Amino acid sequence: MREPLASLDRRSFVGYALKGAALGVAVRFGVDALAPSTAQALVAIPELADELDLTDLLIISGTPFYYDYLIQVTPENRIVFELPRMEVGQGILTTAMMILAEEIDVRLDQIDASLSSAEFRRATGQITGGSHSTTSLWDPLRRVAATFRQQVVQAAAARFGIAPTDVTTQDAVASAPDGRSAPYADLDAGTEGPMPLSILAEPKSAEQYRVIGQPTRRVDAHDIVTGKVDYAMDLEPVAGALPCVVARPPTLLGRVASYDDSAARDLPGVEAIMQVDLDVEGSSSGVAVVARSTGEAFRARDALQITWQDGPSTGVSDDDVIDQLRAANLPTLPDIPLLTDSVGGEFIFPYFAHAPMETMTAIADVSGGTARIWTGAKTPLSAQAKIARDLGMLPTDVEVNVIKTGGSFGRRLFFDAAVEAARISRALGRPIKLLFTRQDDTSHGRCRPLSVHDVKATYTRGLLGGGEPLTFDHRAATAQLDLEHGFGDAITSIGGELVPFGFNQTVWHTTQLMQYEVGVTTLLLNETPLNAVTTAVPTASWRGIYSGTAAVANEIVIDELARALGHDEAQFRLDRLDDDRSRAVLQTVLTEGGWGRSLPSGVAQGIGLHKEYKSRAAYLVELDTRGAEPRVTRATCAVDVGRAINPLGLESQMQGALVDAISYIIRTAIHLDDGAIRESSYGDFEVPRMDHTPPEMSVHVMPPTEELPGGAGELGITASAAAVANAYARATGRVPRRFPINEYPEG
Repeated sequence: MREPLASLDRRSFVGYALKGAALGVAVRFGVDALAPSTAQALVAIPELADELDLTDLLIISGTPFYYDYLIQVTPENRIVFELPRMEVGQGILTTAMMILAEEIDVRLDQIDASLSSAEFRRATGQITGGSHSTTSLWDPLRRVAATFRQQVVQAAAARFGIAPTDVTTQDAVASAPDGRSAPYADLDAGTEGPMPLSILAEPKSAEQYRVIGQPTRRVDAHDIVTGKVDYAMDLEPVAGALPCVVARPPTLLGRVASYDDSAARDLPGVEAIMQVDLDVEGSSSGVAVVARSTGEAFRARDALQITWQDGPSTGVSDDDVIDQLRAANLPTLPDIPLLTDSVGGEFIFPYFAHAPMETMTAIADVSGGTARIWTGAKTPLSAQAKIARDLGMLPTDVEVNVIKTGGSFGRRLFFDAAVEAARISRALGRPIKLLFTRQDDTSHGRCRPLSVHDVKATYTRGLLGGGEPLTFDHRAATAQLDLEHGFGDAITSIGGELVPFGFNQTVWHTTQLMQYEVGVTTLLLNETPLNAVTTAVPTASWRGIYSGTAAVANEIVIDELARALGHDEAQFRLDRLDDDRSRAVLQTVLTEGGWGRSLPSGVAQGIGLHKEYKSRAAYLVELDTRGAEPRVTRATCAVDVGRAINPLGLESQMQGALVDAISYIIRTAIHLDDGAIRESSYGDFEVPRMDHTPPEMSVHVMPPTEELPGGAGELGITASAAAVANAYARATGRVPRRFPINEYPEG
């Protein structure tokens, strides 16, 4: 087992991380180091993510700002609550309401919850991403809510003339032992803004929970399925906000050379046509059309005659990017003839679109020296700062209202629609509502970076004996992942020393680890910007950040290593796991999923395991490869998030992760062709349909193992993707090396 790190302050963390980044090229690989026991000793420091992960970094950076909430009581005795996070379908609003209801003794249906607008005072405490929302809410929200209840109890005790310990609370009513009662509305309780830590009350203990841990349907589920929810696309918050669409260049980062709008201006309903800089940095341009209706705007856009200047990646396609990444990647350690053998190889994961159901939308009203924005933003303070710089305003003059939105998967960490809408509104001098079409968001949105992974596991043989893992090397070369969206601010707020280390290397080393004892382990990221070829495709983290590709490749090679050594893939993992919680979730899926049961030829089981965000998940899937395309027919999942606040919501997260895994492992990708994105909609970016989902799926939520809840939003994608890939290898005998499998069935 790895030795735990000593207490880690900011400066020692930076030094530790920098050492970890250089470890792979510094490891001595002499003949005297070939014995497995000696090889283990070569790892001078454990992997950083085992001791301090991305969740820790985000919490460290945001802790001073996490104790800032609005909780008030209306005259009608309802609780008004604002959540400083973004709801994009992951269920965080329901989770927060459950925490609040638990601590202040009210029913969920007594809470009126909304999302907080960007508040400058919250600094790095208003980021939704990295699967850290529930973890970061847990202690601060409970303590602020407990303080609210304490105020209620003290006010009730004074009114009744009794000791506070004699006051009971239930359903927003405080009661005395003799039957007297008072609604919270009569007791003058509430909080708004940051709470001094010195006055915060102790929250309830686990033995007192009556809401937390209970399977609970999402509070907005009925309104969603009946169409009552107003998403950003539905909103009309500003009278007279006109629909706006943009003609975008055919190539990535292309620009308008010239345009003729005479035919478009003659069409009914057209109010304005103008050239506008596109994306956050303004590195592209297009032509915006503003009209009285969306249909009229589309018709006018299609009537424009535009001459385009090609973008910098014209002539470049996927294979060109792959060649550059291969050339940039570091080599793995060599085999030693007659002494070692190895398994593994090169893995290629394509660009991949986020493809949320609701496309990017923003309403902007820029006038009189101020700007008001309504949009779905997971980093609203970064959006506020960028719009202010773009418009030459102070951040305090920019109001960013965060709206419930239909999906993100990382896409709404960026806010290009809000920036573009603000530019157009300022130029037009009136409010507008900018809508990205599905084609806009697919062809000109952001993608998970294309990446090339060289993964190799060596083991002893010959003179050294057989059957012992010796080294595990992972070299990842990726088109650079853009993290300039708030994560960077959060990370650098820990200390300026991190700047030379870099945002991306920090995120890599605080998310990537090897959860098995398989000898000397080096996990290295090469993400140096090469040239316009690899940077022309705008990137953003997609479910799992790096783990959705890197850790999947690791799990595939672990399967290969087990088979090469003559071991059952599941037992090999159980024997070498370094973590009891991981072992428990794996054992659960093996038992519940019937690992090893007899299946027809062409049908096989696969397992995947992942540890991240202080949580663990394991999947066992059964994949049928006998039809036109591989089909997952059965899936079993076990998940341990420390403490599940809403087991039903967690179950939904794990199901959704598998559906996404089926999509990117088997079915679809984004392709760069001659400087342009080939795909344009759900018609050719083939997300799973109902008939691609498994008819049988069970999710087993583990009993509480920790007091602190871990993250779940990205946890399941890696484990489920690895399980699907491993099932394909076992069913066909072909280990997948390039994805999606439908496009590269031979591996």
